[in-house]
Amino acid sequence: MTQTATRSGLCLLTITDDGFIDGTEMLVFSFLRHNPWFAGRILVLVGGALSEASRARLRALAPVEFIVPGADLDARVAALTQAIPALKRAGPRFASLEAFGLIEFERVVYIDSDAFVTGDLSPLFDDPRPLLASPDGSRYDELLGDADAARESNRQRYGLALSGCFNSGVLSIGGDCLQRHVRDALVASIDADFWQGVETVGWTDQLILNRHFAGRATLLDGRWNYMPILEAKIRRAHRLHCFDARIVHMAGRCKPWETPPCDLFEQAPGLAKFYELWQQLRALLPGAADAASDTTRETRGMQSVMRPRTEPEPTP
Repeated sequence: MTQTATRSGLCLLTITDDGFIDGTEMLVFSFLRHNPWFAGRILVLVGGALSEASRARLRALAPVEFIVPGADLDARVAALTQAIPALKRAGPRFASLEAFGLIEFERVVYIDSDAFVTGDLSPLFDDPRPLLASPDGSRYDELLGDADAARESNRQRYGLALSGCFNSGVLSIGGDCLQRHVRDALVASIDADFWQGVETVGWTDQLILNRHFAGRATLLDGRWNYMPILEAKIRRAHRLHCFDARIVHMAGRCKPWETPPCDLFEQAPGLAKFYELWQQLRALLPGAADAASDTTRETRGMQSVMRPRTEPEPTP
């Protein structure tokens, strides 16, 4: 038994609404499947309308607890989206900032609901460093030798020519970062003045976090936040394949539980294997119509899941 298996002061946190419930269900299911040692709590931030039927789907997997953003966060988001209407639909993303105020826990791992787990995440819970994350697209540009492009990209989306930036879809938080005053400072940044100089406005919590923690986050490699839309850069920068991923983050407009546009895989053929993997995992969900009814069938299914039919090309 590992040290992690004996600890209960751990939290897995995500955010959802009825539009993302399929993704959240997959996240919780895949996390528990690959992390049977986990003895902590699973919290779900309600970022929009969430029906009782949706809540029941998650409770069928685990004793999930539902929480809501603080009234101060809601008020600031409302004021911000009124001042900058382009952020209206992105408003719920700010709720992830609540992760930094969950001070009853020793460690909080936050994962976006459009991600699913493909391996053991105990290193994210065991690492004592205050904030762990994985690179965003601009950081991969830096790693691949195009620092000027990265700084310009960050100037446009973060309002400052930052370096060493991270994606906010997977965060591991503890120590000095898991403090109420940190959460309050982040929430206070939800203000129209903070967006001065920002040209691409849709980065929400990621903008706030990168500016607040500039140079202080520990950046892990891409296996902990393997984004198919950045797969080519991840493979070149970290020498990783999709089989190395511990978390696959389906960032972008198209989600695997939605019907993909007819030309999606022609435009981005690398996405096909991740859509297929997600669907194969979905077939293993309890109660799925085509779920395995015996161990042999399930084993065959998992073998298929572990080896998607569409193989990646060799890393250049």
